[in-house]
Amino acid sequence: MELEYNIEQFMRGDSIQEEMLSGKRGMLMGLYILKYPYRKILLPLAQKLVFVNPDLVSYAATVVAIGTGFCYYFAFQSPALLLLAILLTLIRMTLNTLDGVIAIARKKDSLLGEIVNALPDRYSDLFFLAGIALSPLCNRPLGLLAMASMFLVSYTGMLGKALGMEWQHQGPLGKVERLILVMIFSLIQYLVMLKGTPRAGFWGISLTPLEWCMLLYILMGQATVLNRLRGMIAQITKWEWNKKEKYQAIQKKVLVVYDSATGNTRKIAHEIGQCLRAEVKKAGEAKDIGKYDLVIIGTPNIRKFPTGKIIRFIETHKTKLKNYALFVTWGMPVWGPYATAACFGNMQKKIGRKPVGVFASKGYHAKYKTCAGHPDANDLLLAYLFGIKLAKKLGVKA
Repeated sequence: MELEYNIEQFMRGDSIQEEMLSGKRGMLMGLYILKYPYRKILLPLAQKLVFVNPDLVSYAATVVAIGTGFCYYFAFQSPALLLLAILLTLIRMTLNTLDGVIAIARKKDSLLGEIVNALPDRYSDLFFLAGIALSPLCNRPLGLLAMASMFLVSYTGMLGKALGMEWQHQGPLGKVERLILVMIFSLIQYLVMLKGTPRAGFWGISLTPLEWCMLLYILMGQATVLNRLRGMIAQITKWEWNKKEKYQAIQKKVLVVYDSATGNTRKIAHEIGQCLRAEVKKAGEAKDIGKYDLVIIGTPNIRKFPTGKIIRFIETHKTKLKNYALFVTWGMPVWGPYATAACFGNMQKKIGRKPVGVFASKGYHAKYKTCAGHPDANDLLLAYLFGIKLAKKLGVKA
């Protein structure tokens, strides 16, 4: 069944960003939550509720958010309401998840559905944050600033879509993250109030836990806004490059040569090649290297070194390279970036001079199953932008 295929794809994390950004109603916000562990528990229930209109589920989540706001507003008088607020927040997250899965099952992908999915979510955020900001447990200016920060996050997320780009989800304060944060701090607030005081001091500053949460909303929110702006700028840069056909101004010959064991490096190679309208060849197929003005060499990182085929390519053709650039894919968290830097150094040492540019990207590690889903849409976008940077080296004015 198509439902089973799509759900399995999301459970594996394959191409989540591309699917979410394609405009499908249930994927815009609701399915974003499916990456969290309890999705496996909810999946069977969602499959049984395919007869339910997902719009009703979205509205139900908003009603729950209204109740959550009231719980926060009256929690100073009745601290147990904080526990109810946590439960209601979890219910809201669950409804958002069901909304998305049901939307896939019903193949509901209309523009109206996008509005129904997004607008009630904004109202839901307004209701529960207003309950916190107006309650005696929160300084009102701090709460209002947190609300403003949150709406700027939502605005910058949707701004890309309004400009014809992709919906932005980058940054540390997405919907799921902010709901998890408020649940954690609500529990801390409840435990603190059991001791007879609503405040908790850190670094010499005495605030209620909910005020600490609002402070985090402000700081993390602005970091998220910057992340999303960078994402939009990157997409606009690619869009303008293609629209104005800047690649046609490249008068020099470019070759992308690569070796790829699992396909990660191949994907990056073809993305860079598409940007530069360059020839793309495997290491064993590349010949007549001297005729190219720029050769871009790509390899997976193998314990700080390129693959054997790339080593042989370098040793065979290094004297014929006029200019060269490097890119490396890696799949081991923590160790990967360090080993990749060493890999760049080892290739440069073999060639004997500096490259005009280097680029590194995550790639799924087939053996250890790390970095699943990479290179993803964002990795490929960054690879494309790397190509634009190299074009500037070739004299193209971007």
